Amino acid sequence: MNTIAAVAESSGSVRHLVTATLPGVINGGDLIMHLQFKDEAAWQAARGAVDAGLRHDAIKHFHGAEYVSGTEGRSGATGPNGVYRALLIRVAPDTPEDAIERFESDLLKMPGHISSIAAWRLSRVSAATGATSAGDEAPWTHVWEQEFTDLASLQTQYLDHPIHWSVVDRWFDPECTEVIVRDRICHTFGELSDEILPSDG
Repeated sequence: MNTIAAVAESSGSVRHLVTATLPGVINGGDLIMHLQFKDEAAWQAARGAVDAGLRHDAIKHFHGAEYVSGTEGRSGATGPNGVYRALLIRVAPDTPEDAIERFESDLLKMPGHISSIAAWRLSRVSAATGATSAGDEAPWTHVWEQEFTDLASLQTQYLDHPIHWSVVDRWFDPECTEVIVRDRICHTFGELSDEILPSDG
């Protein structure tokens, strides 16, 4: 963790988070590193050093996504033990744009129904690293991020909420005709000591 923290600290990012993942992640690894830069030029200036820092013997495998911030918001909800969660998604490449937009719209309905989501951001990926499943190098297409008030709310209120299983799950479920997410996801989360997503959207 110290190696990754050093990479984040020296990256020049305006916001960064390095945290251990919590039990229950899916393809989430041991650590999360989140970096946010002032603009594309700042990231391009830093990426060589970041990439070099990640080429370390202790780092065997990682998933990564580059993106410009998409639709975001903050509810003002607070909790005793904040949690940052990121979901990396690969939408099938032959998916019509109107279906992708409906999928994105359904995801963005969730904060209006789930009171424990303190902040959220849905972005389209511009560049990605890491396979979505063994032997598959197809890129991630979306990052769906949230700050939750606490871990229990992510694992219960969010995952068990009717907006999740009656509206959103159809896009992920291979038994539904509307499924567009056909590969394994990366569902990762860790403790959050301070806000990482923007305070205004």
